[in-house]
Amino acid sequence: MKIFQDKGKTILPRVDSILLLSRLLIVFAVGGLLLQNELNYQGTILLSILTGTFLLQLILFSILVKQGKYDLKKAYLVIILYELIYIPILVYYTGGFESNFYLFYCLTAIFSAYMLTSRISLFISTLISASYIILVYDNLQVTSVVHVLVRIGLIWFLSLTLSFVFDYIRRSEGRLLKLFDTLNKRTSELEKSQAHLELIYENTRVLAGILNVDEVIAEAMKITGKLMNYPASGILLKGPGGNYIYRGRDIDGKTNFHLKAADSEANGLILRVAKQAEPVTVKDIGGRNDYKALRSNTRSVMIVPMVAHGKTIGVLTAESSKLGAFGGKDQNMMMVVARAAGMSLENAMLHHQMEELTITDELTGVYNYRYFADRLKEEQRRAARYDLPLSLIMLDIDWFKKFNDTYGHEVGNIVLKGMTSVVRKCIRDVDILCRYGGEEFVVILPQTPQIEVTLIGERIRQQIYEASFGGGANIPDLKVTVSVGISSFPENGKPHEELLAVTDTAMYRAKGSGKNRVCVI
Repeated sequence: MKIFQDKGKTILPRVDSILLLSRLLIVFAVGGLLLQNELNYQGTILLSILTGTFLLQLILFSILVKQGKYDLKKAYLVIILYELIYIPILVYYTGGFESNFYLFYCLTAIFSAYMLTSRISLFISTLISASYIILVYDNLQVTSVVHVLVRIGLIWFLSLTLSFVFDYIRRSEGRLLKLFDTLNKRTSELEKSQAHLELIYENTRVLAGILNVDEVIAEAMKITGKLMNYPASGILLKGPGGNYIYRGRDIDGKTNFHLKAADSEANGLILRVAKQAEPVTVKDIGGRNDYKALRSNTRSVMIVPMVAHGKTIGVLTAESSKLGAFGGKDQNMMMVVARAAGMSLENAMLHHQMEELTITDELTGVYNYRYFADRLKEEQRRAARYDLPLSLIMLDIDWFKKFNDTYGHEVGNIVLKGMTSVVRKCIRDVDILCRYGGEEFVVILPQTPQIEVTLIGERIRQQIYEASFGGGANIPDLKVTVSVGISSFPENGKPHEELLAVTDTAMYRAKGSGKNRVCVI
């Protein structure tokens, strides 16, 4: 059977302190009575023992309250039960019906109504009434019955009324505290959401400072995957022919940057979003054939275009296995990320184009001297650090000045373009072809020893010798030859300046020994 009310948290004042003060009032009252020495010997001894014991209980109760480690319900019950013995004896030895100490019964009834259930509180009131009637039974007269009934009625009134009041207060407290808990929870969620938004905005600002396309894509995937916690997300950029290609995918926390074409027939929704430049949120993708999901269990999807200066650069996608997982808030945040990513991608592409212009020879399309000088230093440092071979090939068109004087610079430019095409076919993708100046070209060959680079140099010379250039309107088929100089690291010096000087010397030695030949130093 339930005895105690559910006390828990409360907005009431410190009831514990009120109990202590009210009980100390009893101790002081009885102490004053004992000092007056108006009781008989037996009453004095018994009340002294009971009062001392009661005082010890209150001291122990005070200690428990200060420590705050214990459930005080049992301590309350002990005090209430003790008062059911202590107060009747006090009333008995102080005059019975004439004693004013019966008023302390009211304190017992009040705290019983506060701490105990209504049923137990009424049972306590019944015990109080019965004990008081027994105490005054011998003194009952017709006139005194009314006084007794009034006193007992007061006790019952306090018990019933306060039981109702305390029960109402507790229910009101419960609702209010529940409201407070909800408010605190919502406030905490709002603070977390605000911190999350600030983190996302901060990362979108980071995008603006990135001038590399791959780094922009990586940062965008970090935002959608790690910060926005979407189960699956992707970034698609417009490729050749208007098709869209996945440049980055984040699936269950794993990021993949391998290129993957988005099938136009199976991804009509992506093409529609890109064309209309408007975001689309689909609550249930099931049964549709216009979107190919990244995950097999995808149910809802959100697609947002990346637009920069009115032009759609690509789209961002997000997927979830829950129906209707994306709301207006998600779409707004995704649009913020998409706008920032779109502008950053456009800036990165423009920067790349400008960089290409600054390091590329305008006529031949190969790298220029500026790029060659920086790259040679980098490759030489790498070769020295990891003990790898490195070779250089320098070639110069024989009699090119006389050729220009005979046919004109326009035809000379055609020959230069044609010659670079022949050289490209003779070298590897990792080799770096640069225009050194005028009709001189140089090739950097990483991880290529001298024995191999000699064969490559001879192949270049032979292919150019066999090739024909021109052949268009008013331009005859023309033949040219080249002189080739070769050097290698570490055989021909460690500093890049020394390696380049040896290559230049080898090339001029080839020219001086009859041209159209390869010279190795």
